[in-house]
Amino acid sequence: MTIRKKSANKARINYYVDIIIGISFVVAALSGVILFFAGSGGYQGGRNPRYAQEVLGVSRLLWKDIHNWGGIAMAGGAFLHLVLHWKWIVCMTRNLFKRPAAAKVKLAKPVPVGSCPVEG
Repeated sequence: MTIRKKSANKARINYYVDIIIGISFVVAALSGVILFFAGSGGYQGGRNPRYAQEVLGVSRLLWKDIHNWGGIAMAGGAFLHLVLHWKWIVCMTRNLFKRPAAAKVKLAKPVPVGSCPVEG
């Protein structure tokens, strides 16, 4: 496999992971707003008249499930994103905390950001 093909595959995978993160964020955010404005939920010993309330034709319990699964998908996508970019994260962290040789003679030169390879 050539380097160009490998880089194109990484870019495609990153694109799909970012799409998953973005869509799951929108799902979790919108369902969170709907749950926020739908009022308090829960049975509360039968004293809650809005317990079985439907919002936009969907039960509150289903909105909670949609919200929870959207959050789980977003967390999984973020984890996968970290795994895909782990080498870059380690490289940048090392560069940030590395003491440059110029610091010994009181010449503070910043570490070049371009020294870490950008992946996909």
